[in-house]
Amino acid sequence: MLLGLGIPILVIAVIALVVWLVRSRGATTVRGAAQPEEHAIEAEQAIGHPVRVPATVGAREPHLEEELERWTGAGLITPVESQAIVVFEEGRWVKVSLELPAGHARKVPAAAEAMGYLGGALVVIGMTLTATRFWAEFSVPTRLGLTGVVAAALMVAGGLIHEASDPALARFRWFTWLGSSAMTGVFFGVLGMQQIDLSPKATTLLTATAISLQSGLLWWWKQRPIQQVVSLGALLVADGALAAVLFAEPAQGPLGIAVWIVGAVLVVAALRRLTPNFELTEVIGAAATVLGGVFIVNGWEGGGALFFAASAVVLLVLAETPGLLPSRTDGWILGLVGLVGALEAAPANLSYYANQAAIVTGIVTWLIGALLLYLGIRGIVVTPRLAEAAGGVVLVAAAAITANQSEAFALACGVATSVLLVALGTRPGLVLMSAFGSVGLLIYATWSVNYFFPGQARAPLVMTVAGLLVIAVAVWMARLRGRFAVELRRRRSAATGAPGKGGS
Repeated sequence: MLLGLGIPILVIAVIALVVWLVRSRGATTVRGAAQPEEHAIEAEQAIGHPVRVPATVGAREPHLEEELERWTGAGLITPVESQAIVVFEEGRWVKVSLELPAGHARKVPAAAEAMGYLGGALVVIGMTLTATRFWAEFSVPTRLGLTGVVAAALMVAGGLIHEASDPALARFRWFTWLGSSAMTGVFFGVLGMQQIDLSPKATTLLTATAISLQSGLLWWWKQRPIQQVVSLGALLVADGALAAVLFAEPAQGPLGIAVWIVGAVLVVAALRRLTPNFELTEVIGAAATVLGGVFIVNGWEGGGALFFAASAVVLLVLAETPGLLPSRTDGWILGLVGLVGALEAAPANLSYYANQAAIVTGIVTWLIGALLLYLGIRGIVVTPRLAEAAGGVVLVAAAAITANQSEAFALACGVATSVLLVALGTRPGLVLMSAFGSVGLLIYATWSVNYFFPGQARAPLVMTVAGLLVIAVAVWMARLRGRFAVELRRRRSAATGAPGKGGS
């Protein structure tokens, strides 16, 4: 179970690193407040280079005081407003010079950096093969000594690398410390399992805690994305392991709650910009809420499924409510993770509640689809076209859910919903609904023939009805070709702010 928790965390870490690498482009300007030296330190941490602060940093505009005195004397502004302008001008955006010290190259050659990583990989592979060959012959103290010495050596070696000299050296330090964290994990794994004789759960807790603390100290709120991801990922594993240790089997429900809580805290911290590289923290936190929901469902099938679905919906609401998040990046992160969670939570809820009350479950699902369609049509959400499409799919599928209790009710509801969508598609701007309605008619009409005309003669009848419906849908789509092109182009132009083009 705990191994299953660690593998998704590793996947989350890889996704977070990709997000950070796509976002990271360096910076040449930092927000000033009062002290130029503080701005230089902030810029150094942001870009990995030492910076030179010009002598003019923080200086006011020439003749500013003379102009302010003249405006104050003319009664245009008050003395208090004059002083406020002075304070503002002194604390404006501060630009720093991104210059390396004399005698240093601008950048380590890419070939040299690649050779360094290749050499490091060969050393790791060689050490791993050697350890595997002789590991069984080593005593427990020898294993602890070897892994401890290697972990300490790699940590010291990373500390000796001057990351401020060049971005390549900074990356090399990150990967060196990553190797140290890996050996730290082996050390505490051997310590827990073979020296102290702890249970697998307790050993996982000990190992993950040690890795999280070490990587957290090496990260220390600086621009070190690998250490940030390892520290937060190990924190989630340790959190889940602690819940598994404290609660008796089955512990998946409490484990999921523990992971979910830490994930929610990380999302809040990212939205409030409390950590460097907030995207990494946000991806890990949002994914942890989804992962925690999976464990909650496994522990408490009924209520857990609803809780999981609610968590995914909250992420989607945050992402789709205009003006609610600090930036568009937050919307993309929470929206994508929430969508994955919703797709995972929907089958769990439908499979459980459809067996208990299929008609009620289908009606509730239909209402959710209608709500999505309404939000998309009114343009209340950030991506209205996506909401419309999701609403159409949910409406067509909702009727099928009720078939578990009454197949006749499902067919009647499905045909009525499909006709309603086709009619809705005749309104300007809603041509996409015609496509969903046509597909729904094709599904539910052939299903109706199969249900209401049992026996061997139904096969030709089903084929005939299906063929006629396909022809009707094809003709209908052909007549709407111009509307599809114009309305979809108009929606796309409205979303991007570009002028739309007319069409027939």
